Amino acid sequence: MFFSKSIKKNPKMYITLKSKGNPQKISKYQDAYSRIKSLAIIDEDKYLDVHNNLNDLDYILHYLYYGINDPLEVQQSYICDVFDLEFYKNNYNVEYPILDYVLDGFFKKNQINVLDNNYVNTLETHINEQYVANQNSSVENIVSNSYYIHDKKTVIPYIERETPIELDTLRVGVFTNDPFENLPPCSYIRLHALFSRLAEREKHTFFMYGMDSYAILDIEDIIRCKLFDVVVVQRILPFLDELREKCEKHGIKLIYETDDDLLGVEENSPSYEYVNRVSKSIIDFIDVSEVVTVTTPTLASKFDENKVAIIPNYYVDAVFDIKEDIKTEGKLKLGYYGTLTHSKDLFLIKNVILKLKEKYDFDFEVIGGFNASDNVEDDWFNPIELPPNNMDFEKFMKWLPESIDWDIALVPLENSPFNQCKSELKFIELAILGLPGVYSDMCVYNTVVEDGVNGFLASDEDEWIEKIEMLILDKSLRKTIRQNALNKVLSDYTIEDRINKWDSILTK
Repeated sequence: MFFSKSIKKNPKMYITLKSKGNPQKISKYQDAYSRIKSLAIIDEDKYLDVHNNLNDLDYILHYLYYGINDPLEVQQSYICDVFDLEFYKNNYNVEYPILDYVLDGFFKKNQINVLDNNYVNTLETHINEQYVANQNSSVENIVSNSYYIHDKKTVIPYIERETPIELDTLRVGVFTNDPFENLPPCSYIRLHALFSRLAEREKHTFFMYGMDSYAILDIEDIIRCKLFDVVVVQRILPFLDELREKCEKHGIKLIYETDDDLLGVEENSPSYEYVNRVSKSIIDFIDVSEVVTVTTPTLASKFDENKVAIIPNYYVDAVFDIKEDIKTEGKLKLGYYGTLTHSKDLFLIKNVILKLKEKYDFDFEVIGGFNASDNVEDDWFNPIELPPNNMDFEKFMKWLPESIDWDIALVPLENSPFNQCKSELKFIELAILGLPGVYSDMCVYNTVVEDGVNGFLASDEDEWIEKIEMLILDKSLRKTIRQNALNKVLSDYTIEDRINKWDSILTK
């Protein structure tokens, strides 16, 4: 169809003719045209870089009838940056994101990117201007009135700011290599549970960043200016050097937090290759940190005594309750649970289990412990299938007590330099779960377990058999051990004490 130059520059006439007089099509395309123009959602110059010969046709009209079929990555090159075409298409299952938004999605309050919090409130103003203004206003309001912030819709725009928001509190940026959604045990126990409670004192404002934030963030934008007074880093980050350099440049105090001797990972560990590759970055970060926080005295001995602070693990009372309904009948069951990296530990007691099974009728249940690649024959234990999202600490620790009916828990641990730096977290959890435990006799446990009082310690096969057998034969002993362990946890492992330690460190 041939159109004169004057018609190509007249949207109403062009749309009418293209629509062949169909009133519904005319209304649809005229609305789309006027809204796209008002929103300034297409950059004309960038559009012309892609379509360098419009043959006199208005560029918005050209987009509506031709450019709209460009691949999304091509369209994104000339569509306003705040509108994420791929996100919109996938989220709302539409073929033409821009057309859908201006005709329908806006009125449904559809989001235009993963960080959008309904920042676009009119179709009559430039989309970028109103989005940025409303986002800034929202972020400033939230940051000024909150003390613990982990929503990506706030922490990411905040870190991308040119200037920090002035606060009466200490601004603490917290970076962990775990996703902040579905937090695993390490980041939940060592960071989230403590800082969310410390925030209630209204002395510090915490900005929490996890792997799910880094996937969206441009790493070059991290700490472009002095956005924080203190930065806390846990374990390993993919951009540790850049973060350290920028913090040093702006005089931001650094704290390094770890619950493992990462620099002492053994060569036969699955993590060795990666940790070894980034070990210099960890060392450099620790060297300039004001404080290194750790879980145990043994781990503390790996660092400069003048900067190390021991913050022991504790009972996370927000995650799971003390189990009162202790098992009193049914088949005897022994059990073990752990992450999928403990095959060496479990093999320490394989013969123990087999020998005990010759004398007693019991089940030995294992949750986790082995990777599929371990190719372990399960004739000596009953595997319990892990739940979905089993690394989510909160979900796992709610699932666990509902899924086991054990009488005795076993905690074997290979006596290696790396394992010696681990904490007694399993002792704490078993006490809350109402389970008497038999533990490997090493510094991780023998500093807290009084043999025969609040647990048992075993250093060789004979001792494992002896201690387990004592618990198998004596139901009242199991109850006494459990109660003594619980008493110790409730007296020595409260979260409040750990919160106070962090308060002191950050305030200083």
